[in-house]
Amino acid sequence: MAENEAQHSEMTPELAEVMTGACYCLAARKAARKLVRLYDSALAPHGLTVAQFSSLAWIKAMKRPTVQRMADRMELDQSALSRGLVPLEREGLVTSEPDPEDGRRKVLRLTPKGEARLSDAAVAWKQAQRQVEETQDDGGIDDLVDALSRLGAV
Repeated sequence: MAENEAQHSEMTPELAEVMTGACYCLAARKAARKLVRLYDSALAPHGLTVAQFSSLAWIKAMKRPTVQRMADRMELDQSALSRGLVPLEREGLVTSEPDPEDGRRKVLRLTPKGEARLSDAAVAWKQAQRQVEETQDDGGIDDLVDALSRLGAV
């Protein structure tokens, strides 16, 4: 048993590579957490997280989407999106009502309060965008967006 434990306690070349930061997935997750903190901080004075801001923006852009259509566009699980919408509904930023064509589905709509909050928060979001852009060399942000799009296609 001691021999088996010794084998498992040694770093394999694969695990050593993970620890160098060379894992694409872990590097992307680490960067994403930092970006989320930046955007959440910028949006906090407006009472929103970046995920909530995104949901409000998608609802506005899609003009009365169903929860399922919006989840599909955002590449989210419908139940995760539904859970994320609860605080927005509770705050009176979003309403949901049965779809007239299929009463089993919910259609989302921004309230006037939600429209105003989204509009006000968009200025803070743009400031966070500028902060990210300033960390990149000329053209670097376009390359980053292109690379992220390609990674998303994997």
